[in-house]
Amino acid sequence: MVEIAFDTDIGSDVDDLLALAMILGSPEWDLQAVTTVYGDTVLRARMVRGAYRLAGRSAPPIAAGAREARSGRPVWWAGHEGALMPGLTTEPVDESLDESLDAVALLRGSRVVVAVGPLTNVAEALEGSHDIEQLVVMGGDLRPGEPEHNVLCDVAAAQAVFVTGLPAVVTGIDQTERVVLTEAQLSLIEASGELGKLLVAEIRQFRSWLGRPDSPHDPVAVLAAIRPDLFTFARGWIRVSTDGRTVLERHGDGPHRMVVDLDTEAVADELVTKIRRIG
Repeated sequence: MVEIAFDTDIGSDVDDLLALAMILGSPEWDLQAVTTVYGDTVLRARMVRGAYRLAGRSAPPIAAGAREARSGRPVWWAGHEGALMPGLTTEPVDESLDESLDAVALLRGSRVVVAVGPLTNVAEALEGSHDIEQLVVMGGDLRPGEPEHNVLCDVAAAQAVFVTGLPAVVTGIDQTERVVLTEAQLSLIEASGELGKLLVAEIRQFRSWLGRPDSPHDPVAVLAAIRPDLFTFARGWIRVSTDGRTVLERHGDGPHRMVVDLDTEAVADELVTKIRRIG
């Protein structure tokens, strides 16, 4: 079993919550700590704790991390964060959400860090003494066009992380958006328990806000590390330009393994199977 830390901007897109649920349903991984990043990180941390409560699980240490991007870019905030989990802002902090905890210290003490938000916390963690050996990242886009959200939110942090050459499994939006959960799959998740009901409510809220079906970007990126047999990778160096665009300079012994193809149906089915396991 692999011990991991999970760094997340949970609350805006529902995919962070889906990724957390999938990790909880994955016996291959043992989630030792959760850190939040970007914007109201205390509210995000309370959402993590709420998810654990609905899942009937004891929460690990949960730490609120950096609120602002190191690049100075204004924080994007959708406005619906936590709306379906009433009482979060007034709920007292307990032992599973200690505001004195240092998010960066938690990441530095972890061998595997799964990062599905802007890389602000991770960049700081890598700049000091740390035990991190492997990153799993949702971010980037190998197609020409607009930069991917997580990278764009803190370009300086993304540049700092990838230039270190630390081994990383990376999945960009060019691949994650190919996966869309069907109504039948949502029904299976909804029937799996209280957390499943919240997940589907959050999906429907986000789809309504977005105006179209969404994709489970973060859990797809997480699954690439758990079930690599469902994915095709290219190895090399990920480079981030000053405007947030990402390219993969292919090299056979490069430190970054980036997803370039996936089995869309098998990935979606495996996501649902793992999420249902915690019901």
